[in-house]
Amino acid sequence: MWIAFVLLNVLAWGFLAFYNGQRAYAQEASHLRLLSVSLARMTALTLGGLRDSFALIAQEIAHGREHGAPNQPMQPNAILQTQPMLGYLAVVSASGRIMAAAGHGAWLPQVLGAARLRREIGTCLEQKAFHIGPPISGAVPESWAVPLCHPVPAAAGGGAILALLPLEDGIFPSWKGLPLPSHTALFLLRDDGYLESRFPSPTLTAFDQRQSGIAAQYLQAHPGLSSGTYAGISTAVGEWRMGSMARVAGYSLVAGASIPRATLFALWSRSMLEPTAGIAFLLFFSFFGYRFLLREAKEREFAQQQARQEVWEAKERAEVTLASIGDAVITTDALGRVAGLNPVAESLLGYSLSEVEGRDLEEIFPILNEQTRASVPNPVRRVLQEGRVVGLANHTILVSRDGREYAIEDSAAPIRCPNGDILGVILVFHDVTEKRRLMADLAHQATHDVLTGLPNRTLFMDRLGQFRSQSRRHERLLAVGILDLDGFKQVNDRLGHDYGDRLLQEVARRMLDTMRSGDTVGRMGGDEFGILLPDVVDLEQIEGISQRLLEALRLPVTIMENTAIISASLGWTVYPADEGNPQTLLRHADLALYAAKDGGRNRYAFFAGSMDEQQRQEMEILAMTESALTERRLILFYQPVVELHNGVIGVEALIRMEHPKRGILLPAAFASSLDHPRLARRIGCLVLDQALAQGAVWHRQGLTLRIAVNISARHLLDDAFLTDLQEALARHPDMPHEALEVEVTESAPMLDFRRARETLLACNQLGVRVALDDFGTGSASLTYLQKLPAQTIKVDQSFVRDIINDPRDFAIVAGVVTTARMLGLEVIAEGVETVEHAHLLTTLECHALQGYAIAKPMPASAFSGWLKDYKPLVKKGNDTSPPFHHFREDITSGGFFTAHNLRIRQFLGALQGKAEFPAHVFEPGAESHCHLGVWLQRFKQRAQIPASIHTHHHRLHALARTAKAQFDAGNMDAARQTGVQLAQENQALMQALSQWGEDRKQPSSPPMPADH
Repeated sequence: MWIAFVLLNVLAWGFLAFYNGQRAYAQEASHLRLLSVSLARMTALTLGGLRDSFALIAQEIAHGREHGAPNQPMQPNAILQTQPMLGYLAVVSASGRIMAAAGHGAWLPQVLGAARLRREIGTCLEQKAFHIGPPISGAVPESWAVPLCHPVPAAAGGGAILALLPLEDGIFPSWKGLPLPSHTALFLLRDDGYLESRFPSPTLTAFDQRQSGIAAQYLQAHPGLSSGTYAGISTAVGEWRMGSMARVAGYSLVAGASIPRATLFALWSRSMLEPTAGIAFLLFFSFFGYRFLLREAKEREFAQQQARQEVWEAKERAEVTLASIGDAVITTDALGRVAGLNPVAESLLGYSLSEVEGRDLEEIFPILNEQTRASVPNPVRRVLQEGRVVGLANHTILVSRDGREYAIEDSAAPIRCPNGDILGVILVFHDVTEKRRLMADLAHQATHDVLTGLPNRTLFMDRLGQFRSQSRRHERLLAVGILDLDGFKQVNDRLGHDYGDRLLQEVARRMLDTMRSGDTVGRMGGDEFGILLPDVVDLEQIEGISQRLLEALRLPVTIMENTAIISASLGWTVYPADEGNPQTLLRHADLALYAAKDGGRNRYAFFAGSMDEQQRQEMEILAMTESALTERRLILFYQPVVELHNGVIGVEALIRMEHPKRGILLPAAFASSLDHPRLARRIGCLVLDQALAQGAVWHRQGLTLRIAVNISARHLLDDAFLTDLQEALARHPDMPHEALEVEVTESAPMLDFRRARETLLACNQLGVRVALDDFGTGSASLTYLQKLPAQTIKVDQSFVRDIINDPRDFAIVAGVVTTARMLGLEVIAEGVETVEHAHLLTTLECHALQGYAIAKPMPASAFSGWLKDYKPLVKKGNDTSPPFHHFREDITSGGFFTAHNLRIRQFLGALQGKAEFPAHVFEPGAESHCHLGVWLQRFKQRAQIPASIHTHHHRLHALARTAKAQFDAGNMDAARQTGVQLAQENQALMQALSQWGEDRKQPSSPPMPADH
């Protein structure tokens, strides 16, 4: 009711507002019309007066021309004094030339300039009557003037009078001093849309622009109007205005006035002030009266609804809660019959409430034990009997109407009335099937490897503990094994990690297929697997399983169109023969695994007690080496490398350890730690830095020595090796890059050939040389030399040391030297311990030597002194093999002859107690195994050897046996006498060989076939 009263007052106020608005509009429109008419009349009078004045001036000009004074100029200044509102006055000839002109202020002729008036002069000459042009701008900014033109009669020679009527602040001169209401604008508008005058001056447009606002639009829409009123947007100032305009009689002009909306609104607001205050006062008091009555009514209504609301809210809350919770809810009466089901219970049971209401709960709620499948007592019956809250046991499942099974958890509670009697039971349960599945999955993931599905280390160790306990009780063996794949890293790097993952899955499958049903295979990490074999009878059973397992893993694996062949190494320990705890058993199996790898891989090995001691020693060595590295007790000794006829060409940097108690230790005392993952790079960086620093010192002293440094396989294959090398070279700029040689063992690149080759190529690009150390001891083939960017081959000392006694070692060295020379590689023989070794190597054209016969490794401080005293081992031109020049088509022949003669000299020295007896001299069949015997057997395939040579050779060995027997019997004089005969017999043998060589050169002799 009060709202209607308010609406009625609002409508009344609206009507009054509309009426007052119309009245204010009409009132202002009337005022503006009067003002515009007044402006139009004033403008017409002003322009009329000016027109008459100009007409008189024109007549005066014409009269002067008619009476013979055509060139007598008019006096514009005198006219301006009679017409002070004009700013400029000029007389223009018919040709457009200004005959006379005058002005004042900004409109002086010299300020204004003729160029600015050219357009107006042209317009004036075209007019036949008095003309008013659009305003023009003056020389001073924001100055405007209205051009006025009056023609001079053509009969008098033509021309025109041009005057400028200045506008001050845009106002027409005759309008000055008019009393105007505030915010009222005055304007004089041409029919063509140009403003002749506007006060205040336009802000958004200019006088020389055609107007497009509401006034111009209204004028264009009413071309013949005498007066009119309009309202709209004024483009001159960019705001809404209401205005009126009136025609200036006799001219194409309208004069007008306008006011802004704010002025009209202010007038309307003043007329609405009292009515608005009255209505507001009336509404204010009526509001409080209405509020009082309304409050009284609400209080009565509230008292009636409060009780009903509380009951409804309690019921609604219970129903919404049951319908929205995620748990299933069943309510029963005091007899255990179904009274209610929420939607979740209906979904799990497969029944609607209408189907089961009033039925016994057991009929629709069958529950079983998950393991035994036996029926479980209904918790509702227990609540009715015991009167307390009852929960279900774990591992309970509910069988729904359609036979589906749900793992559930529930509880049942009694519903009591105020006196404590049980009215019924509420049973709450929820589906935990997914929860139990996720828990099982998480338990599986926590104990199994994600990639292979095998038990992980945690589960493996748990089963190891269980099997260990069972083994002792059942008096059976338990085999604990660690298996590691050989070459898996290379396959992974070459074919990618996806392939590697698939390969590990295939390995796991093959292992499971090979194992017995009760065995355990687990993944320990990377490519390492653990194996448990419980209930083993004897070691033969373990060996059989091992053989089958290794054979299965050796089979080619084809994945993603790529085939890989791998092998495995396997280490075992057996409980209770090995009585360690689970951690110890696993460590022992790991030691056996390393023994299998050290034995050549692709095999299995059993743990022995010595392995544990060996590991302990290696750990002590590792700790000793790490301590020496930290304390800077790892130093370098340098062993010279010489060319027999060119002197010292370089040194090899060899690491030593300064032990506080044991003194200087050779690398053999700590070799196992040099390639350890924790130390390899640090030691490599130390060696590079010390060697380059010493090399820089020698180069500054004028010793242009090449320094060879040994780099471990692990450091070479480290991603940071090249960075370490570049940083070390940068720290020692005085050491030329080409004076550094990196030595790697021939077996090191086999670990990862592609990466090793790329790294060594990068070394060459830096200018650093590469040498293959210990060549011949690894598993590399000769084609290995073609693929690796090496410049030097170092023949291992194990071959060089025995070239005098063992013709097989001699043949190996000769083969390596020949092959390397044909490939353009430098060859250095290591292990040169005697002058005889140097002589023999010279015959093979291996002139770069290193060994104790030249010098032992020495500290850098001792090198300069040694260098001053160095003398070559073999003088140039010294030849101990007279027949050599007859057999130059075979470069090894001279070596065999030299070795033979060296062995004869050694044998004679042994008879005098000055040397050891050489091998293959007096043993049975020595004639076929000595150096000369091997050479003779080889040449027997090429040409017929004279019988005298064989006779001398056999007699030589017979004399050697006799002399040795005499020596062993203590008959020294007889032995020495036999030795003299042996020397004579050898001389005869050499002469026979020389003669045969001479005979072979004769033309009658058939050519000897090449040695293949």
